[in-house]
Amino acid sequence: MIVAQREQMLGTTIEIKVLEQNAHLFPFCFEELRRIEKTYSRFLDNSELSRLNRNLGLWQEVSDEFIYLLASALEFYKKTDGNFDISLKSVLDNIGYDKEYSFKAKKSSRSHEANLVSDLIKNVQIDEKNKKILLKKEIEFGGFGKGFALDKVRELLESKGVRHYYINAGGDIFARRGKERTGEKGKDQESGQDPWIILLEHPDDETKAIGKIELDNCSLAGSAPNRRKWGKAGEFHHLLNAKTKKPAMDVKAIFVIAKSGIEADAYATAIFTAGFGKGIGLSQHLPVEVLIISSKNKVFQSKGFKVEFFQ
Repeated sequence: MIVAQREQMLGTTIEIKVLEQNAHLFPFCFEELRRIEKTYSRFLDNSELSRLNRNLGLWQEVSDEFIYLLASALEFYKKTDGNFDISLKSVLDNIGYDKEYSFKAKKSSRSHEANLVSDLIKNVQIDEKNKKILLKKEIEFGGFGKGFALDKVRELLESKGVRHYYINAGGDIFARRGKERTGEKGKDQESGQDPWIILLEHPDDETKAIGKIELDNCSLAGSAPNRRKWGKAGEFHHLLNAKTKKPAMDVKAIFVIAKSGIEADAYATAIFTAGFGKGIGLSQHLPVEVLIISSKNKVFQSKGFKVEFFQ
């Protein structure tokens, strides 16, 4: 029997499902998620990320994990032609997506104008040998943070021999249908469970779905601004085009399938914010399958994105 547990963290609802025999692992999974939030949230003043952002221009010691995240961010920046950019924190703060969740845009300032000529590679330096980094601009990990969290929980479950599970972090999902150890003579047997069926949320109505897919041993990430818009006629949301530093407006929703949570999350962010046409072109050079819906309801579906659309 499948059992589930949900908790509010990382700014969303996290749901984990496993076979009943593995329910004792729930506390460890959610403790790991709390650790990630306390370490990397830009909304917490005492997080490691906030501490680093308060000391720009100085070499600072960090963990191996932080170096991994920063190095991954730089790699995604390069692979997406600069469309994945973690150095947009000040722009997000300026338009109202700040730690107070004010959702009130602030007047333009010189610091905002400086963001228009940003280059992530010039603003971040990594000294892996001495485990130090130097930041010239504030950064944030919202573009792939939930995907990273999925991967860490997945690693924890896999290390305990769990092979059949589902992890959902506010629409970023990793699911695996696999074999479970039964305890009988130490053998692994098929779990006998049904495939994980994932509903794709309708971008205009969160109570409906546009279709469904099967997900097995890979990750699905969705990006859409419909649940978090503010300003006159929804002029602001948190998905910023890295080149213009403005909310991307010509994509309504995107769904990306990749082998890991961090990849699916990062690439979904980059493809969405690049725009419909450029996003399609970008997706064709990345290790992903995608479904992209434009603001005018045009649909692009890659060959490997197997979805059953509802009428």
